[in-house]
Amino acid sequence: MNQLKASIIIPSYNARERLYLNLVALNCQSYDDDDVEVVVIDNGSNDNTMEMLKCFELKYPMKAIRIEQNRGIAYGRNEGILNSEGEILIFHDSDMIASRDFIKQHIDAHEQPGMVVCGLFWKRIFTYYYKNLTENQIINFNRVREKLGLQRLSIYWDAYPLINEELVKSEDLLPYSFDLDFGFIDDLKEIIRQYGRNFTEYYLPWRFCITNNLSVERQRVMDVGMFDTNIVRYGYEDYDLGVRLYKSGCKFVMADHILSLHQEHPANYRSDDLVVNINFMCDKYNNIYFIDVPLVCMSDNLGLNRVNLNGIVKDIYQLLPNVEYHDILQLFSDVLQAIRRRFFSPLEDNGREVLLEVIKKLDYYVKKILRIEKKEGVSFFIKGLSMLLKQAFNIDFERLLKANRQERKGSYE
Repeated sequence: MNQLKASIIIPSYNARERLYLNLVALNCQSYDDDDVEVVVIDNGSNDNTMEMLKCFELKYPMKAIRIEQNRGIAYGRNEGILNSEGEILIFHDSDMIASRDFIKQHIDAHEQPGMVVCGLFWKRIFTYYYKNLTENQIINFNRVREKLGLQRLSIYWDAYPLINEELVKSEDLLPYSFDLDFGFIDDLKEIIRQYGRNFTEYYLPWRFCITNNLSVERQRVMDVGMFDTNIVRYGYEDYDLGVRLYKSGCKFVMADHILSLHQEHPANYRSDDLVVNINFMCDKYNNIYFIDVPLVCMSDNLGLNRVNLNGIVKDIYQLLPNVEYHDILQLFSDVLQAIRRRFFSPLEDNGREVLLEVIKKLDYYVKKILRIEKKEGVSFFIKGLSMLLKQAFNIDFERLLKANRQERKGSYE
């Protein structure tokens, strides 16, 4: 048997009705070759997902894997990867509905080795009405209710079907969809407009590693260690994989013509998931070669816009090859981590040790930064370091730099 071209990895947890529509859409794919498989991972569901899978007639070979106890989506995806045989992994969550050319477009996008193909991931659709939708979801539902030809809200029971199987088979569902209305989505859209779909001169493309619509060579994923199963809270396991793929040399592209719609459902995260995940990522990547990770995690708290964030990371990549600058990069990292702990782990560390080290070597840091400025430029990095020192310890580093510049200028005159 020849090597399979692609494996579609679908983890599922108590999403039987949405997974069913997902599989219906896969049966409508334009790709008819026999070199594709679908790997569904039932991640400890108690809604009879496996029984549905046993009865479903899919046009592609399907492997249904049952995990008795849910150990997180990273673990579930890894089980799918380990049981897959395709050259390309197409990550496609249980609550997604793929457009007709979804598989073909993902496969065609891998024209060169080492690609990470990011499909469009912010389109949403209501296929079922659930009683415990969030307030924001209810607002969005009422906006699209007329498009669906639906009556008043009071008549719906839990898991009330809004879009049926025949509609998935026969119609383009895009007119029924809407964009996810989050600030970070608006930011990502603006990044695409500014840097293009190839992310030219953009140094944080791993932010687009959203694994409900993404494909990458299986060997690349294996080489970087697959998903980190220590991330069991909602989110960030895909960012974490994206970081390692990018640092290993993969090229990210935004393929927003590859469309898949996310079926809205009740929130499956806890209020402290963000804090837990940020602390985990910042601890894991507490290293000068990964400063970009905690910097992105902390960007909202620091008030960094996308231009300054990208500029700082670009400057860091410029400085990293020169070992002479590593102490300054370590300073940047230490102060950044001190701020992070203040925000997210206030009982753990107040940054006193970092402050004492900064005060002891402040004159040295000022002089070295001025030398770096003269030789390398890196204005974004210097402004970023000054901002961190001001926020962390109320040290006016910019004023010290300015005073030393004037002192040097006076000595030359």
